Amino acid sequence: MKLQSKKTTKSERDVNTLCEFLNFNNGWEDKMGPAFLEYRRKWAENTRNKTLTRFPMHLDFDLTNACTLECPFCPRTQLVKKQMYPGTYFMSFDIYEKALREGADKGLMAINLNAGGEPLLHKDLPRMVKLASELGILDIMLHTSAVSLTREMATELFDSGLTKLIISFDSPVKEHYEKLRAKASFEQVVANIKQAVAVKRERALPTPFIRINMVLMKENAHEREQMVEMWKDQVDGIGFLEYINYYQWDDEDRYLQEVQYQENFVCEKPWQRLGIAHDGRIKFCHLDDLDEVTLGSLNEKTVEQAWHSEQIQRYRSLHLEGRIREVDLCAKCSTPMMPVEK
Repeated sequence: MKLQSKKTTKSERDVNTLCEFLNFNNGWEDKMGPAFLEYRRKWAENTRNKTLTRFPMHLDFDLTNACTLECPFCPRTQLVKKQMYPGTYFMSFDIYEKALREGADKGLMAINLNAGGEPLLHKDLPRMVKLASELGILDIMLHTSAVSLTREMATELFDSGLTKLIISFDSPVKEHYEKLRAKASFEQVVANIKQAVAVKRERALPTPFIRINMVLMKENAHEREQMVEMWKDQVDGIGFLEYINYYQWDDEDRYLQEVQYQENFVCEKPWQRLGIAHDGRIKFCHLDDLDEVTLGSLNEKTVEQAWHSEQIQRYRSLHLEGRIREVDLCAKCSTPMMPVEK
């Protein structure tokens, strides 16, 4: 089997950090049809050129902050430890539907159904996926630990139209995995993932594209090749994402290499996406776990109005002018932390 590998450069980061993707299912996007291919073309082109569309290409829905795990490198765990995390919440279906229907009418292409929590804990998740599929959203994805990925849940999500299932799995070694994914059972999660793969194969479904994401850090980088061997005959791909310490909440130094804040960094997110908080507030950045910067609420304005508001236009201008630190949230963010040139 020939593997396709794509490694992002510093100027091509349309994800949170430096990463490499191994694709075991070559050509799967071609099978999704011309509309999907056009969406991927526009995503790349608009990101590269900082093209402002009528409506965000992508919305991140913060369905819940609930999670059963205590992963030591996760922002959620750090905030809980520092007693900074809000109480548990779940987004109502009405809020979700309001933003989604507006987007479907105005060019929304993709959605991600989680932020800082575990989406499989939301009782309406399959119903939410189904509505997005019925409304013609081209890319419907979620990230999960797979702890709650039962056969029944996988079947319901796949039948509802999920296009990408991204599973966080950071070590092929039981003892190490259970240290990094605290409170998870290695055997159970592996069984859940293989069961989901079996559901897809039994039904000969083209989607979802099932990808394992491994956060590479000092603790596990040496296990990279072992991870490939473990999953190459099971899933559709593996993503290797270099660790990033969001807002410096993690007290441990887990970086693989020395990093420093890149003063001329221009984030791509203000031209790609917005977040929808659980209570309907419209988030400038989906990585803003504490909802510090919002652009209004669905109760008072549309997502389109927020997308073209004076507030976010100013943020975009500051990024383009190399003045990213003048945006308070961006000044604290670790996304601009880039490897030091040797």
